[in-house]
Amino acid sequence: MNVTRNNKTEMIQRAAKLHNDGLAVEVIAERLGVTDRTVGSYISRARAGGLVSGASNSVGRLMRTLPPEVRAWLDAQVPPGGTVAEMIAAIIADAYYDANHIAFPDTGM
Repeated sequence: MNVTRNNKTEMIQRAAKLHNDGLAVEVIAERLGVTDRTVGSYISRARAGGLVSGASNSVGRLMRTLPPEVRAWLDAQVPPGGTVAEMIAAIIADAYYDANHIAFPDTGM
């Protein structure tokens, strides 16, 4: 397959987002239609380019400990353009405000 430079850059960015969302290499490979080895190369390049955060490794480990149906639910909750890490942070903030009976800063509710 002849991959253009722009297409390769896009694939690296897509792989980085999926990796940051906590998906396993095998799942990323399946979604992108490439081999596991190619995904590894994309992630390595993404890491060098600052597209992969250090926290994503922790999120990835966390996601792998969740049952598949819970991972699927969490993935479905993430707004377009967001990440699983951001969603987890929002859930934690929501729980904190609720537990402490504090109004949500953005709504006052």
